[in-house]
Amino acid sequence: MIFTTWSVEELLSFFMVLMRIGTLLVLLPIFGDKVVPPTVKVILSLTFSAVLFPILKANGVIHLEDAREWSQTTGRLLMTLATEVLVGLAVGFASQLVFHAIQIGGDFMAQFMGLSMASVYDPHMEGHTMVLGQMLSAFAILTFLSVDGHHLLFRAMVETFNLVPQGHLVINAAFKDSMTHMVGNTMLFGIQLSAPMAMCMLLVNIVYGIMGKALPQLNILTLSMASSVFIGGVVLLITYPSVQNGMSNLFQTYFEDMKQFMVVYGGK
Repeated sequence: MIFTTWSVEELLSFFMVLMRIGTLLVLLPIFGDKVVPPTVKVILSLTFSAVLFPILKANGVIHLEDAREWSQTTGRLLMTLATEVLVGLAVGFASQLVFHAIQIGGDFMAQFMGLSMASVYDPHMEGHTMVLGQMLSAFAILTFLSVDGHHLLFRAMVETFNLVPQGHLVINAAFKDSMTHMVGNTMLFGIQLSAPMAMCMLLVNIVYGIMGKALPQLNILTLSMASSVFIGGVVLLITYPSVQNGMSNLFQTYFEDMKQFMVVYGGK
């Protein structure tokens, strides 16, 4: 299709598709990363929109009559534009929660191991984060790609138009409950991810406390800093297969939660 042959309604509908996909791509994991140049994001947004728009129109997902209706007044047009941006922001934010859960778990483990001061600048988060959290985030991205998560992201991008029609916005108690549930699951998985490390370090600290009372002349502080890192590394090495399985299961159930979230967001 050529832009010059489109009607005003087609151009407006395409622009709304572009706004939703563009906003979504800015926040999507991997594709919306801070290290991806803005030019690449713009090209991807235009490409995805140009490919999806004729398909959505042919399948009856997008109706030109709706564009004719909400383009009658400037206020209605701006409201529809804001709605599409909000849809992209909400879905993009929800898609990032799963990676934030893994980052939180890595930060908790780093604190338990005494690595809270071992932080470097993370261009993804645009701030200083703990090294262990960055390492687990890199492993999470590799696991995500290994389970074809990027393909599921594309499918979820298309599914937003089926579940949340253009210009349709529903923010009610069910939406708030769904968002709260997803955020709660994020914190829960982060705690579960760091639970073995927390239990192990608790036992180690108990041993240090007993040794400190039994041998007052022993420098427990110096001993604990080196041994905690070593023991934590061994625990992480032993539990990593379970951590990787947990990541895979999280990614598989994550898209079901995303679909339910979009159903609630679309008011269906």
